[in-house]
This record gives sequence, structure tokens and C-alpha cells, in this order.
Amino acid sequence: MKYLISILLVIIPIFFISSCSNPKPDKKSDTQKDTTALTYNEDSASEEIAVIIFNQDGQPEYIKANPEDIFRKTNSGLEYRFVGSGKGKKYPKVGDVLYIDMTYKTEKDSVLFRSREIDKNFKMRLEVPSHPGGCIEQAFMMMKEGDSAVFKIDAVNFLTYTQGKVNIPHYIKKGDKLIFNIKMMKIVDGSEYVKENADMYAFYINQENSLIDRYLLSFDYQCVTKESGLRIMTIKKGSGKKALKGNAVTIHYTAGFIDGSVFDSTIERNQPFRFVLGKEEVIEGLDEGVSNMNIGDHCIFIIPFRLAYGDEKSGIIPPYSTLVFEVELIDAK
Repeated sequence: MKYLISILLVIIPIFFISSCSNPKPDKKSDTQKDTTALTYNEDSASEEIAVIIFNQDGQPEYIKANPEDIFRKTNSGLEYRFVGSGKGKKYPKVGDVLYIDMTYKTEKDSVLFRSREIDKNFKMRLEVPSHPGGCIEQAFMMMKEGDSAVFKIDAVNFLTYTQGKVNIPHYIKKGDKLIFNIKMMKIVDGSEYVKENADMYAFYINQENSLIDRYLLSFDYQCVTKESGLRIMTIKKGSGKKALKGNAVTIHYTAGFIDGSVFDSTIERNQPFRFVLGKEEVIEGLDEGVSNMNIGDHCIFIIPFRLAYGDEKSGIIPPYSTLVFEVELIDAK
């Protein structure tokens, strides 16, 4: 056998991919790496090469394929390829906070997201799996600290169920896949994360409350403070029906920070914004605020950071940002 491998090294390029870095398989869970026979696509336009792969038992398997097409598949249908193994031993569970470096793109190499462009310490809380057939949450659950992997996930399912988008971009077609490149930097137990950040949260909440109190002095409108901490001021009362959970609502809004600066406006774009109420398609504070409106209402919402983006950076919005939305409810049906 050693003689055969030596000949192959001379004649053709060889890629050795060891499965020994994979986590221990769990036949009862799709969240562990699959150790079934490796599958690959043969429709690549790129030149095929010879590949020797060592399976879980250490036995070599010889195939011809394009390296980019060599993906294993879990029982749920999630396609994956591990490209680096970390020294960590534990896997994340729902509720844990994950520090990750993640990029995802279309199959035509159009990059849609780079976490490092948002925050070099990008983090997110691991939620329950958002859809069957192989989802991003399952991908995270397969990785331990230090692991690097590539995943293929159905684009429509990801955008619809994971991100909650109502309108899918025109360039995404049924059956398209998104390619995720992920490195698991750090896994923090959810309860431990809350304990570690409790003092910081308390500090920012106290600061924020003082800031909001001073901000409200500039207005003559009556302010209603909800149990969540959301403040609502009604500029104009409408005569239409109340917006209900499950309604597709249409609003005009101007969004800014509590210092008065504006970062987004549907009025400037002359394009109303639509979302389904109560489906977590928008930040919690905006969802709650609109649920308290009638068609025709014109309100100002002061949204505490914990009802917006919390301690995470989102685009141009810094962590711990108090947001101010001026909203007019146009329709709800």
C-alpha cells in the first residue's frame, strides 16, 4: 500500500483529508459530524484530481473529484467540509453565545456577509434550529472551539426561516445554496455570559435611563412607559383599526440615535416598509411599538438597547445604542 501511495504522489497531486479531527459521531443527533461515505458532485467545470481520504477507521478511500465539491452530508441533508480542527472539546448548545468569524456567499462567489466588517469580535446567541433540511444552527452545533468548516445551506430556507425575510432577492432561485465559511473562535455558556455581563448591563441601563429622562424633557407629548422599558409618545392619533399580531403592516419611519442623528428613513427613500407583526422580522422594540398602534397613528418610540441590538454592533449601529423611531402606521391587514 505504501508503494501505491508513493506512485500516486509522483503522478498526480494528492489531497489528504483526515476525518480524525471530526467529533465523535452521534447516531441519535444530526448535530454531530457524519461519518458515512463521502459524496461529491461530478458536474464541476474544474479539472478533477485524485484524492485519498482516510475514514473513521483509518482506512484510505480513493476517489476522483474537484476539492471544492468534496462535502459530507448529515442525515438531515446539511452538506459540510471541515478544513481545520481546534483544540476545544465541547460543542455549543442552544442559548450559548458564539464568537465566530463567518462569511457567506452565493454559489457564484458573490459575498453577501462578512462578520469582520461588522465587528472583529462578532458574536451571536445560538437559537433552536430554524428549519429542517440542514440549517445554520445545526452547522454551529457541529463545531467546537477552533474548528473551521464550510457548509452548504439552502438559500431560500436560510433567508426565509433563519433571517425572517419576507422578500427574497431576485438573484436567489429555488434550489440555490449559500456557501458558509465559519471559524468557531469561542463558545461561552449562555448563563455564564449573563453573569459575566450583568454588572456591565446594569451600568449601561442606568446610564441609558438617565439619558432618556433628559431626552424626554425636549417634548410636550405624553410619554407611556411599557413594562419592557419601551417609551411611546403619540404625535397624532389615527382612526383606523388596531394592528394585530400576524398582520402584515406597512409603515413609514425615520430611525436615529438619541443624540438626534438619523441613520435611516423610508420617507427619504419614498418607499414604505412592510413586515409581519409578531414574527420577529424587526427588532423587538419596533415590533412592540407598532403592536400598540392603530392605522393612522403617528408615534415616537424610544427603544432601549436591550430591545434593539443589545451589546452587539449591527452595521453602523454601535453596541448599547438607544434608538429613536418616528413611525406612522399606514396599513395593517
